[in-house]
Amino acid sequence: MLARSLPLAFALALPLAAAPAGAQTAVPISTCDTDALCGRVPRPVGLYIRAVEDDGRYLALEDGSLWEVEISDRATTASWIADDFVNLGWIAAPRGDFEYLLTRVGDLEQRAAVRLAGRRPGPGAQE
Repeated sequence: MLARSLPLAFALALPLAAAPAGAQTAVPISTCDTDALCGRVPRPVGLYIRAVEDDGRYLALEDGSLWEVEISDRATTASWIADDFVNLGWIAAPRGDFEYLLTRVGDLEQRAAVRLAGRRPGPGAQE
């Protein structure tokens, strides 16, 4: 009787009290852990640094991407060198438009907030 007086969408959202708990079937939930194309950064999430420019202001990665480092992290990235491996992720609470995070993993894990500044042609590309 209650369901007749409620709008259909609201009535469908109500839990079924009469159904036994064991009778419900599990529905697989797709998460970013199971979907390689999920999120804003496609996987693989790691790349090698090809160049560190302007005292750590820019990082060129092996895929041709050029990243600008947020000013408070430039002292950290100035110590990074070509062929360092970095993980690429995104920041849940970005600093302005610096919404990605590069993490250099080694003896000491170092992080830097970055934004995509552009792309460069890779080796062997026609300019």
